[in-house]
Amino acid sequence: MLFDAPIAGMSGVKVNIGIDGLQLVSSTGRAVPFVTNAKPDVVNLLDLQSHSEDFDGTAPLGVYSAVRMLIDSASSNVTIGKMTIPVIWGTPRNPTSAPVVAVDFPCTFALTGLPGPPPQISMDFNVLHSVKFANGTIYIQPSVSAAGAAAQVAGTVQNQAGKPVSSAAVLAVDALGHVVNSTVTASNGSYTIHALPAGIYSIQVKNSYVTAVGDTITAVGADAGAAPSATAILAPNDNVHLPALVD
Repeated sequence: MLFDAPIAGMSGVKVNIGIDGLQLVSSTGRAVPFVTNAKPDVVNLLDLQSHSEDFDGTAPLGVYSAVRMLIDSASSNVTIGKMTIPVIWGTPRNPTSAPVVAVDFPCTFALTGLPGPPPQISMDFNVLHSVKFANGTIYIQPSVSAAGAAAQVAGTVQNQAGKPVSSAAVLAVDALGHVVNSTVTASNGSYTIHALPAGIYSIQVKNSYVTAVGDTITAVGADAGAAPSATAILAPNDNVHLPALVD
């Protein structure tokens, strides 16, 4: 299941990627086909916040360390209204012109052939951390996460007056202090963080936050100095909705 996170303050934008297929990467680094598309399946990543793009396929039994997405460069772009803008994969200092870009979603799982449902892997492309606008050019440097039997946590962020806080970063921080995944609040203050392994998390709101591509996002509507947090205990496949965080 492929999910995504929104871009702060960018309504009307579509981030389209052409998916050639998926492979599973074994623990020894060997990639085997899982899904192969006859032509690129073009998906707007920013549609994948409340629902997922699902993939079903077959692969040999074994232990795997990642799901590899094969992306067609020619059919990937960003649209703003009627304007279509090509994208460059990589960074301003290290772009790539490869016709097919391989993006690995690290996640250890096994296909055993035993009775019962097969593993279900949740993947988050996270455009928030992956897309960089620089000097009139759009770069995509994927910053992805994935988990098997993944949980998700959702809620809203509002200020003391009960008004929604938009464009606030919301982080899922594990017991070791690592940010496992993150998102940003929508115009109505809502958020959802996908692809979280089971565990105990501190869900933290940040009103100023630097993304993985170096962009600073700033909350709109927050009270001065506020930075709320809450604890979420997530079991496998949990879908937890937290009370409103007052920011």
